[in-house]
Amino acid sequence: MGKGIAIRWVVALEPESIAIRKKFQMTRVAHSGPYPVFKDIADCHWLTISGVGRVHAAAATMYLHQVSNAPPWAGWVNVGIAGHAEGTYGTLYLVDKIIDKSTGRSGYPGPVLSSTLARSSLMTVDKPETNYGNDLLFDMEGSAIFEIACRLSCQQLVLVLKIVSDGPNIDIAELTSKMISDLVSDSISEIFKLVCKIEILTKKEHDRLELPVAYYAIKKKWHFSQSQEYRLMHLVKRWQATAQNKKLIPYVGECKDAKSVIRKLSIKLDNHEVDWGKG
Repeated sequence: MGKGIAIRWVVALEPESIAIRKKFQMTRVAHSGPYPVFKDIADCHWLTISGVGRVHAAAATMYLHQVSNAPPWAGWVNVGIAGHAEGTYGTLYLVDKIIDKSTGRSGYPGPVLSSTLARSSLMTVDKPETNYGNDLLFDMEGSAIFEIACRLSCQQLVLVLKIVSDGPNIDIAELTSKMISDLVSDSISEIFKLVCKIEILTKKEHDRLELPVAYYAIKKKWHFSQSQEYRLMHLVKRWQATAQNKKLIPYVGECKDAKSVIRKLSIKLDNHEVDWGKG
């Protein structure tokens, strides 16, 4: 597992979690909170089980964020069973639109992933749906998890996957824990392939957001006010983005104070960007 990889899983039911926990060798985290939490040995993958319904799903997502200290580049993954009017039992779908039936709001999970998986819209409802229609998947948690996850990370890092478990010819009341567990287990290889792609995206986002070592070295050498620190942060990121050959620390080494550091960097970067634009 590489630096910067951060994946947070939210599932509604314990049987949905079994194959995932096994795949990533997760163990339970000792805590006294309202939702069970599991993690892998590298602290890259964390999982919680919310229970059924939007309220629990939203609360568990926020809880996992807090307990796992999820960074802003974390990928959020919701895997679970869902009803579908025409989908074949056991089919794994990549959700590209989520509709909250109670509010009418829609959202669009954003991962730009190459995948041969079938795609479908998902409607989240407040009670088990037996009136299947409109070529939709139906669940009771997806919209809540998606809404909260988008606040905690970026929309392009939220992945929602649903497996058909019931429909007009498959009574939801007949589902057993083993059947649910087997549904996820049978799809775990495809789930794993997609999550590996999300891992790559989280690492790229980590690298984009992470401040370079030079930022901290400059802060240590000169005293910056809070507003100057904010300005320095953006200047250092700009310096990094321009991929200049000149090393940053030696370049500002002769500056006498924080104000002169900011001024020298600003002049250099503004001139560099103007020259680059004319080239």
